[in-house]
Amino acid sequence: MSEGTTRAVLAAFAGNLAIAITKAIAAYVTGSGALVAETAHSIADSINQILLYVGIRRSVQPPTNKHPLGHGKERYFWALIVALFLFFGGGIFSIYEAYERLTHPQELGAVWVGFVVLGLSMAFETFSLSVAVREVRHAAGEADIPVRRFLEQLRDPALRTVLYEDSAALAGLVAALAGLGLTALTGDHRFDALASAVIGAILIYVAYQLAWSARGLIVGEAPPDEVLDVLRAAIAREPGVDKVIDLRAVQMGT
Repeated sequence: MSEGTTRAVLAAFAGNLAIAITKAIAAYVTGSGALVAETAHSIADSINQILLYVGIRRSVQPPTNKHPLGHGKERYFWALIVALFLFFGGGIFSIYEAYERLTHPQELGAVWVGFVVLGLSMAFETFSLSVAVREVRHAAGEADIPVRRFLEQLRDPALRTVLYEDSAALAGLVAALAGLGLTALTGDHRFDALASAVIGAILIYVAYQLAWSARGLIVGEAPPDEVLDVLRAAIAREPGVDKVIDLRAVQMGT
């Protein structure tokens, strides 16, 4: 699972970095607040992939005297940092940008550049999301459970973050396209500002979901039922064990 997760994280990083550069150019050329918000979103996502990769690398360190159970929970800590960065660096910034565009509207220029860049961004994000979805399907197949069930019990914060961020990115791009298009058609700059606010709201919601998930794992969340069943069966097979009456376990890694 770690190899597949690493592939998904690196693919997301490459895609987000390319997207951030193209969005920044388009935001400068068009003066669109929605594109500025999307640029901030992609920059935040790129930095987040680095943080997730750090968490993956640190989580596989061997146990030490100071950490006798290993470093598996490193992933959960870095996932929480990612959620906080997405909240402030993406969500709050986008809301602020919406306020600025409402109070200080700017004339849009070369709108076609924005449409081209947003279209390319959707292609990049679709590719990144497809890598993550492929890893999820592969992992679900190995576990011999439906994809929906696998997602419900997913304890890998890196893969969860990539899935959430890429899905949020596609939703944000739709909002940006709508805002830019309506502004170009009507000349009303409030649509562009509203799109920025919608992007911010999406990012804040995703950040909350990721933070809440990381919180549960840091505090000490039980493994999925399937894992507990395997543990019970393994313990019951041990010599001298008649029956497993009660089993308590916490997730220490992925």
